[in-house]
Amino acid sequence: MNPSVIIGNLCSLLGTGADSISTTRKNTKGMLWMQTLGQLLFGIGTFVLGGYSGVVQNVVSILRNFVAIRGIRNSFLEWTLVALGVVLGIAFNNLGFVGLLPVLANLQYTLVIFRFREQERILKISFSVFVVLLAVFNLAIYNVVGAVMNVVVLITTVVVLVRNR
Repeated sequence: MNPSVIIGNLCSLLGTGADSISTTRKNTKGMLWMQTLGQLLFGIGTFVLGGYSGVVQNVVSILRNFVAIRGIRNSFLEWTLVALGVVLGIAFNNLGFVGLLPVLANLQYTLVIFRFREQERILKISFSVFVVLLAVFNLAIYNVVGAVMNVVVLITTVVVLVRNR
């Protein structure tokens, strides 16, 4: 087996662990910090696996989370991050339509974070959509662990949502 597939899948496994923990956090800052760690690990794994539009989205997600955690409410900065994610995602897309999935996932989640950052339930619902799109992307780049773990994170998130309704 190709070492890059092993390394990429291992990074995704660790990143998914962070994402799973994030869905159990009771406050949005704790949730976003754990997702930042997850995005860093996913970014490394996605880079190794050659999904460059995904790597760009991981970097933009980290920046977005820092802005949200710090409580910065600046429309220009928020829209700049949204535009940066879309433009760089398209520019670095080397996988056709599949390469647009992380761009779409990040776009919708970024908009929700900036508009509903204090509403934990809405963030978790949006995060569920995010991981579904990433599961498909991960399968396309042979990140089987990432795809399976995206499904695990989805299940974890849905269970937490149902328990806390």
